[in-house]
Amino acid sequence: MGHDILSHPRIVACARDILGDDVVGWGTHFMCKLPGDSKRVCWHQDASYWPFSPSKTVTAWLAIDDADRENGCMRVIPTSHLHGQLSYRQSDDSENNVLDRTVDRVEQYGAPVDIDLKAGQISLHSDLLLHGSEPNHSSRRRCGLTLRYCAAEVRSAVPEWAAKGIVVSGSDPDHHWANPPRPQD
Repeated sequence: MGHDILSHPRIVACARDILGDDVVGWGTHFMCKLPGDSKRVCWHQDASYWPFSPSKTVTAWLAIDDADRENGCMRVIPTSHLHGQLSYRQSDDSENNVLDRTVDRVEQYGAPVDIDLKAGQISLHSDLLLHGSEPNHSSRRRCGLTLRYCAAEVRSAVPEWAAKGIVVSGSDPDHHWANPPRPQD
């Protein structure tokens, strides 16, 4: 099922509008916060976690549940991606961070905007966009499926990552990405 969602034409069309005609889908991951979950996702850029160059990756966040401020929806700093890769520090335990990195003083890049989504809607963000989320203070689950795409020209410094990439639009002229076939049901 992951392969089918990652290669869904409507979602791929959105990624292609940003990345160009040659697009590779390289990962999916569920991000869930259960009701009353006290964990947060501190301000970060996805590019800090990935062994890719150049930085030309887009995440489609597909809402499985309605996501709003009360249940810890994603928050972004608009246009923060224009500042390139930002410095970060290792998170400390007091932050209650799901991840292990934090970008400090994000207010210098602008005001946060909540990304409210209804189940079935998607948002798209660059791997350089500052984003995070607060704890889920509601009695509702907040779950989303991240779908990761990059331009075919992007290179992975880790061969295992390139082995998972599938061409979802256009081609991969240099055959950097393994482009495995759809798994059998």
